[in-house]
Amino acid sequence: MFFTFPIHVLHDIRQLSLLLNTVVLIAALVTVELVYAERPKEQRAQLRLFYPLVLVLVGLLIYAAYLQGGSS
Repeated sequence: MFFTFPIHVLHDIRQLSLLLNTVVLIAALVTVELVYAERPKEQRAQLRLFYPLVLVLVGLLIYAAYLQGGSS
């Protein structure tokens, strides 16, 4: 299992962690959109550096949802 804990983790804690991960990802995307939406294209060029990080975070979220969906 990915990121296993040495203690028994309750199902409710797993559901809460998935919910919190989803909320953090959505909040980050909305914040970036609000901050960079009205800026000129030249000032938004550095956002391309964050694409790999966003892809990793989305991949981890999908993987966590897959693990929790399979364990219920």
